[in-house]
Amino acid sequence: MVRFTIIWMINSFALGVTLPVMNLMVLEQGASLASLALFMGLYSAIIVITEVPSGIFADRYGRKITFLIAKGCTVAGSLLLVSSASVGTLSAAVIFLGIARSFSSGSGEALTIDWYIEKHGINSLERITTRLSIWETIGLSMGSLSAGFVTIGFEQLGVPSSRYTGNFLFSILLQLIVIFCTVFWITEPQTQKSNTENQETSKNLLSIVRTNSSLTALLAVAFALGFLLSAVEKYWQPRLFAVTTSDETASILLGVIAFIGFAGALVGSLVSGKLLGRMNRWIPLLVILLRVLLAAALITLTFSTGPISFIIWYGGMYLILAMGSVAEQTLLNRIIPSEKRASLLSVSSFFLQIGGLVSSLCAAIWLYYHPQGINGLWIIASVVLILAIIPLIGVHRNRSFPFSR
Repeated sequence: MVRFTIIWMINSFALGVTLPVMNLMVLEQGASLASLALFMGLYSAIIVITEVPSGIFADRYGRKITFLIAKGCTVAGSLLLVSSASVGTLSAAVIFLGIARSFSSGSGEALTIDWYIEKHGINSLERITTRLSIWETIGLSMGSLSAGFVTIGFEQLGVPSSRYTGNFLFSILLQLIVIFCTVFWITEPQTQKSNTENQETSKNLLSIVRTNSSLTALLAVAFALGFLLSAVEKYWQPRLFAVTTSDETASILLGVIAFIGFAGALVGSLVSGKLLGRMNRWIPLLVILLRVLLAAALITLTFSTGPISFIIWYGGMYLILAMGSVAEQTLLNRIIPSEKRASLLSVSSFFLQIGGLVSSLCAAIWLYYHPQGINGLWIIASVVLILAIIPLIGVHRNRSFPFSR
């Protein structure tokens, strides 16, 4: 277990180091504000296109090799990005990074979960789901907090050709460590290797989704969650400036609030892990209640009139988000078979990404007609999430909510 912990922490830390400066790096490498949207749109499109095929690939050829391909694409994309001298090179970098994101989304999680289940049994699922969330949150938060120091450190060394090159060079080094550790430390469990029958079934993911009402309902929730998260993550900064009297104060609070969001997510993961251990048979009810509370928390955030209330409700929202995500991922991993885990986790991630794309389109239209309408957009996102929960309520209504396999 220690080996998986180290790999997940380093992997998340490497991502955290580059996340805050990704858009800035693209701009540094020659993109304009207008073309930035096109490059980020290409990045999102590549993820959506390759999300489900990457999961099928992982179930057919192995989660370990798929995860290693993802890390290799991350290294290639980062190298292209730091050496970018043309639109073509920058586009290739974005494409590689998009492929890396989709190939790692289901494979790494499926590899870890099935290894843990093989060692400790299916009843340990909530423990490993909680741990994955905690490791990822800690790695991302520490990486994001370190991003500025990495930038300054490499600038002082005089190494990078542009301001944020050092972040990606450091990330490349960390990714190479992850590749080395995965190759020599991790052995893929036999239960993860699909036979011919399972490979054929993986091609009919749509049929699997249609015949599994619980899975269908959870995918609807994933879509709505992607819609909500996109609306929040894109517009919380301008909303903060709107409720803060001083732009200087708001600028200082940006990093603080981002950290509070990560801290809330970490606490939420820990609390959810404790709840799942005591309410194992009531996981569907927990998912429903926590997603309703998430929608309510976002609506409450719209009533914030000052930075203090904004910080409190922003942190609270991410605490509730993490609690619901751990419960939702536990439920999802219980209702999908092991041999199709990577494929169906990729399908869930696909719906999350599609929700984000639809949210971006709706936000563009809404804010065109309502330039100051961020609060209205967040209320719409909350309503979308509440509506998406209704099918999940219907699926489990006749089961009296307790989960039975």
